[in-house]
Amino acid sequence: MTVSERVAARAPVPVAFIESSIGLSGSTMSLSVLVRRLDRERFEPHVVVAREDQGEYVREVAGLVAERIAPRPRASTRSGKVAALSDLLTVTIPYANALRRFVRRHGIRLIHQNNGFDVAAILAARWTGVPVVAYQRGREWNSSLVRRLAPMASRYIANSQVTRENLLELGIAPAQVNVVYPPVDLERFDPDRPAAPALRRPAFGIPAQAPCVGIVGQLQEWKGHKLFLRAFAQVLRTVPEAWGCIVGAPPVGGEAYERELHELAEALGVSHRVVFAGFVGDVPSALQLFDVVVHASIEPEPFGRVIAEAMAMRRPVVASDEGGPREIIEHGRTGLLFTQGDDRALADSIVSLLREPARAMRIAEAGYADMRQRFSATQHARLVEEVYADVLRGSRNGRHM
Repeated sequence: MTVSERVAARAPVPVAFIESSIGLSGSTMSLSVLVRRLDRERFEPHVVVAREDQGEYVREVAGLVAERIAPRPRASTRSGKVAALSDLLTVTIPYANALRRFVRRHGIRLIHQNNGFDVAAILAARWTGVPVVAYQRGREWNSSLVRRLAPMASRYIANSQVTRENLLELGIAPAQVNVVYPPVDLERFDPDRPAAPALRRPAFGIPAQAPCVGIVGQLQEWKGHKLFLRAFAQVLRTVPEAWGCIVGAPPVGGEAYERELHELAEALGVSHRVVFAGFVGDVPSALQLFDVVVHASIEPEPFGRVIAEAMAMRRPVVASDEGGPREIIEHGRTGLLFTQGDDRALADSIVSLLREPARAMRIAEAGYADMRQRFSATQHARLVEEVYADVLRGSRNGRHM
């Protein structure tokens, strides 16, 4: 081996991290934590984002300047084979070409697709001969196209066992799927760190001593904000001094749903006690507003990142008893689970914690201890790095695709 080869062997591997989600949400946050914790002696991160706010978040948390490469808007809202072909030609292939140019320009040796199965990322990988690892954050559409193309990814990292099972249903080999839970950055999610002044209760008009129940997440209907409001209306009948808070903003094009939430709060007669805080980048401070954190998804949640984050802030959590929350919470010990979609069961769980503060504290402390052991950002980064290393070994042996 020459000197230059030895130097090259010790050089970090350039990795392209592709964030292509429709808004600033948990996927961008997890990516930023991973990149921040990445071993820079082994891997050199290059980040691609679809939106400006995603790039700003990556720069703030990970200290990296991301390049924006956004897919073009769909030419048609119709479905069917003609529309799919149009999307392939006008959206997917141009986006894949842009990714291909990025890969070649930066000498990328591994692609990390941060939003799971993605045709453009797979095409870019095929065209450049670079292996692709897809971090799968939820269920994938079970279609003939997906079943044909999904196995072309070198490896999948599933965010939960639930997600892994979905990937196996698509015909992906078990050896091709690793489970690595999303990370929580314990330096940011520190319950002993004071909340930012602008995110303390007086800023929202919430009395300091009032019980406060909150939900955090992008405003999408499946996240269960309407269920939360219906449950909170019932909570007020038993705990009339309680306040509710919804933290989050809709994705582009989702503004109608936000209006529906305000209208529902008015119709339920709780608008005077519900704060709509909008998007808050400082999630640790936002969580400190609450005495109880609710996760109310009305469809099975692939993981439930905010559950682990609330545990990190020593907050008791009530979550839907489907999907990922079952893997995070041990009912009655580290949190409470309620029947998905049942607003009465959700309300009863919330009231039980508000009326029994000692029990709520025991649950919060148990959740905090469990979260630190299972979801630390450092452990997440090391596990992901081992997947990269295994894929790269396979690539050198000619078996990554």
